[in-house]
Amino acid sequence: MRLLAVACVLLVALVIAEAGLALWTARATPALYRIDARLGWTHAAGIERELDVEGGGTALFRTDARGLRATPHAEPRQPGSRRFLFVGDSFTEGSQVDDDQLFSRRLERALPGVECWNAAVGGYSTLQTLLALPEQLAAWRPDVVVLTVYDNDLQDNLMPYFAGLGPRPYALVMDGAVRIEPQAPAGRFERFLMPAPGSLWLYEHSALYRSLHKNLWLPAKWRELEALEAGERMAIPAADRRLVMSKLLADVAATVRAQGGALVVAAIPTREEAKAGACELHGWLAGECAQLGAPFVSTLPLLAREDAAATYFAKDIHLTARGHEVVADALLPTLREAVK
Repeated sequence: MRLLAVACVLLVALVIAEAGLALWTARATPALYRIDARLGWTHAAGIERELDVEGGGTALFRTDARGLRATPHAEPRQPGSRRFLFVGDSFTEGSQVDDDQLFSRRLERALPGVECWNAAVGGYSTLQTLLALPEQLAAWRPDVVVLTVYDNDLQDNLMPYFAGLGPRPYALVMDGAVRIEPQAPAGRFERFLMPAPGSLWLYEHSALYRSLHKNLWLPAKWRELEALEAGERMAIPAADRRLVMSKLLADVAATVRAQGGALVVAAIPTREEAKAGACELHGWLAGECAQLGAPFVSTLPLLAREDAAATYFAKDIHLTARGHEVVADALLPTLREAVK
C-alpha cells in the first residue's frame, strides 16, 4: 500500500508539473513549429514570441491563424492587385529579423499593387515545399510563386529528418530513378531525442519531456548528434542531390503552371560563397531553370559586392536585416517584370 501511495503522489506531482510547465511555456516561449503527419512539421498558428538574435538583439516572430509569417492579407484578393507567394526555408522565413525587414515585405513596399505572402517554413526541403504547394495554390491563387533555394536544400531533399525539428518525407534514388517516400521512418529522428518510451509522442505532446530534452539531454549530447547528422548528410552522393533537385524543380514548375501561375526561382549563396564571389551551384540552377522556362535570379552578384559581415551573421548562417535588403534589391527587377 505504501508503494502504491508513493506512486500515486509521484503521478500527481508529474501531472501538476506537466500542466504548470505547459501553461508557462505556452505563454512565455511558445513552440514555433508543430509536428505534421504529411509535411513533417509546420508553423504553429497564432504565435508571438521574441527570439534571441546573434549579437545580443531580438526579433519578433509572429504567425497568423494560417501559420503564415508577415502576411497581413485576407483570403479575398483586393481588386486589381497581384499576389506573390514566397516559399522555401529559413532564409525566406527570416526568424532572425522583424517582419518589416524581411525581403518579402521589402519587395511588397517596392511593388505597388502587389500582395506578398510568406509561406516559408524553417528547415523545409524543396520536397516539403512541393508537397505543401497544391493546397496553398488552391487556397490563395497567387499569380507568381517565388521559390528560394539554398545550398543545404539539395541534401535536405534526401534526409528523412531534420535533427532539430522532426521526421519528414524524403527522396530516394534507386537505379537512377527518384522515388518519393511520403513517410519517414520515425526511428531515424528518434535517435536525436532523449531516450524514453514513446519519445516521439512525448516530444510532440509533453512540455516536461521537451524541457528535459532541451535543457539537460541535448547540451550533453550535442557534439555527438551534430557529428551523426553531418556524417549522414555528407554521405549523400552529389549526383543524387542534383538528380533529385532537378526533378523537384520540374515538379514545382508543373504544379504552379497547372494552377495558372508563374514560377521564379531565386538562389541565396552561403556566406563563404558571397565572400568569394563565386557559386558553382547557381550556374547549374540557372541551366535547370532555363530548361523549365522559369526565370532564375542569383542573389550572389549583389551580395558579393557587400561586406559579408553586414549581410550575414558571423556564426548563424542566415541573413541580417541588411542581407534581406540586398536580396530584395536583387529580386526586384525580375519581379517588377512579372507584374507588367
